[in-house]
Amino acid sequence: MFSNRILPLAVGILLLTGCSHMNTIQEPATADDFNQVTLKSVYDGDTFYVDISSCNMAVFCQHIPIRVRGVDCPEMKGGTAETKARAKQAKEYSERFLKSGKILLYNCGRDKYFRLLCDVNVNKRDLARELIKNGYGIPYDGGTKTLRPTCHNKLLRKGINGANTAI
Repeated sequence: MFSNRILPLAVGILLLTGCSHMNTIQEPATADDFNQVTLKSVYDGDTFYVDISSCNMAVFCQHIPIRVRGVDCPEMKGGTAETKARAKQAKEYSERFLKSGKILLYNCGRDKYFRLLCDVNVNKRDLARELIKNGYGIPYDGGTKTLRPTCHNKLLRKGINGANTAI
């Protein structure tokens, strides 16, 4: 009974306090809409969070999860200690990469977990390609993963002296 009274009241307040623009036709998003982002945090090698600077609606524009299109990196949770160590290396690489210049997100859509799925560039370099080239990830097209988690065993591990060593 309580929720039956609150819901119409909440909708009415929203309509009166700023959601009236919902009846207007919105311009399509432009490339610039996702080129003004601020890195908030990096979860793992292929997922990070941003704030979209050109948007003023916090619920839609702050701490937005971004999934890097075209790559799969080891997962931070679950798996063996070795997998977690590789996941940490991939995360650290992505964090350095993303902090090295202006982040450009393009070709964006939604993935199955409702994250933004985007191609990511910094300093005219593609993050997915760099992760794969440097041994931190494997190619991934978003479909069902046919490779077992051990597929990441082929990734390179940075040795103490910074040299790549095969796992």
